[in-house]
Order: sequence, then structure tokens, then C-alpha cells
Amino acid sequence: LHYLGSLGCSEEISNSLPLWALAAMISGDVIVDDPMLLQGLPRQRPLEIMEYLEGTWVGEGIGEYPPHLPRFPFVQELFIEKAVPHSTKELHWSFRSVCRHRETKEGLSSESGFLRFFPEALDHGKLEMVCTASNGLAEINEGTYSQDSFDVWTRYNGLTRPAKASQPFAGVGQVTEVRRSCQIWPSNVPMSLEYRVEMATERSAMQPHLVSRLRKKDI
Repeated sequence: LHYLGSLGCSEEISNSLPLWALAAMISGDVIVDDPMLLQGLPRQRPLEIMEYLEGTWVGEGIGEYPPHLPRFPFVQELFIEKAVPHSTKELHWSFRSVCRHRETKEGLSSESGFLRFFPEALDHGKLEMVCTASNGLAEINEGTYSQDSFDVWTRYNGLTRPAKASQPFAGVGQVTEVRRSCQIWPSNVPMSLEYRVEMATERSAMQPHLVSRLRKKDI
């Protein structure tokens, strides 16, 4: 009952209903049309991190993978929108990212995928990210999120590729593990984030590969 009260459900309503009924209403398994009951029921709050992330982001970054790949500058565009289907029970978003060399404008990489959120509290929970790249690599990343950050990585053999998938660059072999993290600064004007990608290959241990600083574009 303390939990219900913290969510805005009045003590009178909490005490007057059996636990199974309260649980059903909170989970959305029953329809409640009594105005008095509706006043005391908690409303599911929007996912705060996605109120920040949803939209278009642009900026620059640095890539490297020593000793196989020297440092290089790039520009990045990141697009995030609600996936289809999307609902209070299906907290799914889609994303698409394109990176180009900052000087030559040559296309370097493109990725797309989905973010699936599973709240465990109002401000944190589990996150699954499915990501596919144009070189054929497909990732299943799992991890956690907070109000302004997420951290996911490939676990449980979370990488797969077709037979003709290319190596990320010469001399490193195939990718064996990926980690992706994001930190958002909502109070910045414009809002900004830092996006990091770490990578391990058949010939290299996990190390930083890409770091970008992006700003959110106004709609």
C-alpha cells in the first residue's frame, strides 16, 4: 500500500479494494470507468530518457582503433522515433545513424535498429538494443538505462553475421563483442549527449572505437 500511495493512489481506495484488483488495475488488465476510482489510480509516466532522446541529433566525433586504425574525425546524424507498434506496454523506439568523414564527407558507416525498454522503477530499468550495420554485423545488446543514460553490450553470444560479412577494417578479424553507452545533458542549450562505442575483435581486446558529441536539433 505504501507503493500505491507513492504513485498517487489514495489510502481510502487502496484499503477498499482487494490486492488482486489493485494489481490488475495497475498492470492495465482491467478497464476502470468509475470516476471516483479513476481519480486515485496512478498514471504511467512517460519514459523520461526517451523524452530527451526522441528526435534528431547531429554533431562530430573521433574514431580510432589502435594500432590497426589511426584517429579520424567524423560527423554523425542520429534519428530516433517511436517504433510501430508503440504503446504503454510496448515501449519501443527505432533509430538510424549515419557517419561520414568530416573532411572528405565520405560515407563511413550506417546503422539501424530498435530500443526496447522494460521499466523496473520510475527512473531506471532494463534495455535491449538490436542493431544492424551495412557491413552485415547484427548485434543483440542488453543492459540498463537511467533517466539520462544507458549502457548496453553484447552478451550471451549476441553477435551474428552472414557468410559474406566484411571485417570492420583490415587486420583485426571479425568483431567479437560490442558495448554502447550514452550520457545525456538535458539542461544544456541545445540539449547534448555523448555516445560511445567500444569493440573487441578476434585480434584485439575491448577498447574504445567511436566517441561522438551530438546536439539535439529543434523541430
